[in-house]
Amino acid sequence: MKREYKILFGGAFSTGLLYVIPSLMGYIWAGLFLSLFGSVIYLIVLFKYGKKNYKNTDSGKVTLTFFSLLIINSLAIFTFDYYRASIQRELLREIRITIDSSITETEIRSDLLGVYREYLLLNQKDNVSVIDVAADFFGERLKDDQKFQVKTAELEKELNFVYYTDPGSDSFAIYSTAPHSQSWDDDFENWDGSVGLFQTKTTLTKEGVTHERQN
Repeated sequence: MKREYKILFGGAFSTGLLYVIPSLMGYIWAGLFLSLFGSVIYLIVLFKYGKKNYKNTDSGKVTLTFFSLLIINSLAIFTFDYYRASIQRELLREIRITIDSSITETEIRSDLLGVYREYLLLNQKDNVSVIDVAADFFGERLKDDQKFQVKTAELEKELNFVYYTDPGSDSFAIYSTAPHSQSWDDDFENWDGSVGLFQTKTTLTKEGVTHERQN
């Protein structure tokens, strides 16, 4: 095999390998960047190797211009695709968070409004606490480890729920987090010890029900 063919096939194999190895490990963009970097180095080496075979300087200039435009174009395409992928990733994250927030607010607020109606009815006759009414209303849905069981079982595959009571203010709160949804503040500490995840808090007091997104 001629030396020229070895250089051509060797360069193609090397740049392909630079992409394949990181991609198999899950780092697709790293693979693309390494492959692009390897291609640039390969084109530079190829130009220097072929430079001595040019018949005149114009051929070398044309080749150099072509390689330069090819490299610039490749870098521009890579940068644009990376930027577009980042925008799409952020958009998908916001869509996911919006869906999680809407579902959580609808599900939990509905439950706590049911407790609040029960509290208002009972409070007309007896002086009852919000916490006691909530405990009776939810019953076995309040687990010993503070986990809260929602009515829609499918939600527990995507979201985690816990409840907290504060006897001092006579309040009953339900927190929800989405294990797969990073949110506003990457340093926010969630109730379960995780960091930076989407979290909401829905609180029932004597005044009614409030819902807030904490992260």
